Amino acid sequence: MTRKPTHPYPIVWSIFLALLMLAILGCGRSTDLATDISGKWKSAQNSDQVEIYLTKEASSLTIGGQTYKGVIKSIDKGSNTVNIEVETDGGQSEVWSIHQVWNDNGSAFNLTLRRNGTTETLIPVEKS
Repeated sequence: MTRKPTHPYPIVWSIFLALLMLAILGCGRSTDLATDISGKWKSAQNSDQVEIYLTKEASSLTIGGQTYKGVIKSIDKGSNTVNIEVETDGGQSEVWSIHQVWNDNGSAFNLTLRRNGTTETLIPVEKS
């Protein structure tokens, strides 16, 4: 039994279409995660106001009126997570994580803030 030679065109077209779809879907999102999550947020758990400012010059988080200076330790674009080393009230350093969580159609996102062994959901108030 002889096999018919397969044509590479269907495979090439499939790869091309897949790459095109990835490019189209990626166009709506900023490539700078720190900028995306900077702005004013509100805790879904206790309604505390949360202000996130992540710049290369000076990073800070203000939670319920308390401001914490921070330094971006790492940005994981694959998991949409920014890890920030924050100096707490007691002068200790902790690493807090802010994770970007997109809705099902990719049009908007909330954040999760992991700190002090807790996780809270942040909803947008306004973008900076």
